[in-house]
Amino acid sequence: MIRREKYLRGASRSGLGELLQVSAVGVGLTGAALLLWALFAELLAPFGFVSLDELARLGGAYMASHPRHVISTFALVLGGACGLAWGLTRLAYRSLHDAYKPGSPWEQAFTGVAKDATLWLGIAMKEGPLVEGVLHSFDIGEASEGNRDIVLSRPIYVTEKENRSLTSLDRLVVSSDEIQYLSVVHVAASEATKGTAGKA
Repeated sequence: MIRREKYLRGASRSGLGELLQVSAVGVGLTGAALLLWALFAELLAPFGFVSLDELARLGGAYMASHPRHVISTFALVLGGACGLAWGLTRLAYRSLHDAYKPGSPWEQAFTGVAKDATLWLGIAMKEGPLVEGVLHSFDIGEASEGNRDIVLSRPIYVTEKENRSLTSLDRLVVSSDEIQYLSVVHVAASEATKGTAGKA
């Protein structure tokens, strides 16, 4: 069976997700941004933005003769809406605990690794042994449904009834549905290759 794998890119995905959330809220705040623009429209008009008074007087003819003003005003309003959304988001985050970070807990657990290090995972199965190995990749494609696969790479160890043995597997795919809990250890790449990371 061939399984789709998505490589570890937690930090960039988290930042992108937050940006998309702010943009979505910003679109919803466009009305508030328009109201703010209307209050200061005549002060901004000399700087290449639409004059509300001229727009009310000439209507579509004014817009047709001043396309750059219309485009710059549209960008200003949209940018202002996103700015309002960003400010509200920062204000909401301030009321949360310092340990809170936007994005998936899985992404937070698997990111922040030094360049010369890797992640050694210990995965306790719900009904089965303890599985250990180097994190190869994990699936975030179905995060909304909570279904995720973790891929381990060699060396892969299996501990059953206190007997720890090295397998001959190159890769092992573990479904999140079968995971009871997992531990994450930052280790040097050379240590992970030798398989000594999981030893007490």
